[in-house]
Amino acid sequence: MPPYHFKTLRARLTALLVLPVVLILLVAGFSGFIYARNLMLRQWNETAILQLKRAAHEIEMRLSRPVQLMEMFSQSGSDTPDADLLETIVHKLETLPGVVRVNIGWHSPPTHAYPSGAMHNSMGGGRFMRFHRGSFTQIAPPTIDERIGTQTVSVTMVLMDAYDTPVGNLEIVIKFDFLMADISSAPWWQNANACIAEKTSGKVVFASGRLQDRVKLGETGDSLEGRMLEAIDRESAGTIWGPGIPPEQIAGFHSLDTFPWALVVFADGRTILAPIINFRNGFLIGAVILILAIFGIIRLNVDRMSGTIRRLSDRAGTVAAGEYEEKIEVKSRDELGRLATSFNTMIDGLRERDTVRNTFGRYVDPDFARALLEQPEAGRLGGRRQEVAILMADIRGFTPMTEGLSPEETIAVLNRYFSAVIPLIQKHRGIIVDFIGDAILAFFEPVDESIEATALRCVRCAFDMQAAMDKLNRKLAELDLPALRMGIGVHCGPVVVGNIGSQARKKYGIVGASVNITQRIQGKSKEGETVVSEPVIDKLGSRVSVDRSFSAALKGVSAPVKLYAVLPGEKPER
Repeated sequence: MPPYHFKTLRARLTALLVLPVVLILLVAGFSGFIYARNLMLRQWNETAILQLKRAAHEIEMRLSRPVQLMEMFSQSGSDTPDADLLETIVHKLETLPGVVRVNIGWHSPPTHAYPSGAMHNSMGGGRFMRFHRGSFTQIAPPTIDERIGTQTVSVTMVLMDAYDTPVGNLEIVIKFDFLMADISSAPWWQNANACIAEKTSGKVVFASGRLQDRVKLGETGDSLEGRMLEAIDRESAGTIWGPGIPPEQIAGFHSLDTFPWALVVFADGRTILAPIINFRNGFLIGAVILILAIFGIIRLNVDRMSGTIRRLSDRAGTVAAGEYEEKIEVKSRDELGRLATSFNTMIDGLRERDTVRNTFGRYVDPDFARALLEQPEAGRLGGRRQEVAILMADIRGFTPMTEGLSPEETIAVLNRYFSAVIPLIQKHRGIIVDFIGDAILAFFEPVDESIEATALRCVRCAFDMQAAMDKLNRKLAELDLPALRMGIGVHCGPVVVGNIGSQARKKYGIVGASVNITQRIQGKSKEGETVVSEPVIDKLGSRVSVDRSFSAALKGVSAPVKLYAVLPGEKPER
């Protein structure tokens, strides 16, 4: 996915959260639906086959006794038949439940009837002809019997002599309702579209439901019925699914062993799968509700998140323009709340940094600048009278030296010089007031210490600056640039300290005669020498040593001034 493809956080989270949930729900729901559907259809198949098998068994059980007696009759005609036995068998057939009558028909009159001694007939004369065996030929479909006015079926056996020549027929007429008694009262038969059909022709023998008006299966061109008739020819039992997902209809069948019939049942697929269909619909509704809930949660939370981010973005633009007044409202304690807090902290830091830069310039130690800003009058224009230590440093002979240098080399020398001494002034918490050509003017303010300690800090800064010149000159020599020699003047005196300028542009600095005196003292120093005034030497005591002392007339000062060239170390006796 290419970067910045999503333009909003809401779209990104929707794609990253909602779409996977939708896919998971779809896959899980579809897989579960298919599994449950197949399971329910498999259960229906097993149940339908079992019911049809039981129904076929019940029909055949009702036919089993008449068939057994007919087989017994067939076996009793061989060799020397007993007319009494045959008569007994016929009588038992006539008295079986459901049997309407027993018909015995001969192809010719019984002229060769058994002798009366061997074949006694209560009706007189011969009722039976000699036959060798019998064979079942057909089971007629149900018809209305005119004698009793109800449907009956007939089972016919052909009686043959020893040469397999038909000599007669044995027919048993059975009430069809008797055969169907257990089936027609079964709930599954009454509630379903079921029938008994001939296996070869598909002719409907007995039916329930919408099949009661049908004459033959497959006559309407229904593909399910046609496939079922084909399956009946190949298999004894099975189920066939109709088209559709779920299938519109399902058919089950089971063939009878005694009759050339098959029990068939049709069921509506949606009725069978009603529980799983209801579950599917409920699942879809629940999934939609879940997705909408997730989307709503994302919308509620993302709007809050994106609102905070938008405010951060907008404020970042105003902060970049230098406006630090308005802060971001922190409404939570989470990551966004911490981000907003950090942003506000950054604004405070930037405001302080710009205040330090605008007030003190870049050449003040940040920690010392913050200490100065804590003073009540630090941000106001104007100042206060205070005694400070003032330092001024200047490169000796710089102007003649630059005559032999190119402008680029001159700038390179100055940059290296300032880079060497400015950090030292910052280290000793000095405030650089100005750069005057190759000269530096700085002062040291006693913020949280005595003026004596401040004067010592200022002089130590001067010593460090002089010491740094040796290292600087070695680097300049490597660049084939001339060495530098510096003179420093230090003075303590009263000045006005404060913000000088306007609200748009102001600078923290000093004003007063002491500044001019410091400049004059610096002018009396030699190369590599630090010269201090008598007020400075009085405040330092024995913490420095005096290399030389002298009196000098300073411009703007009426009387000569006592000056001292000092070195690090103890002060010798004067």
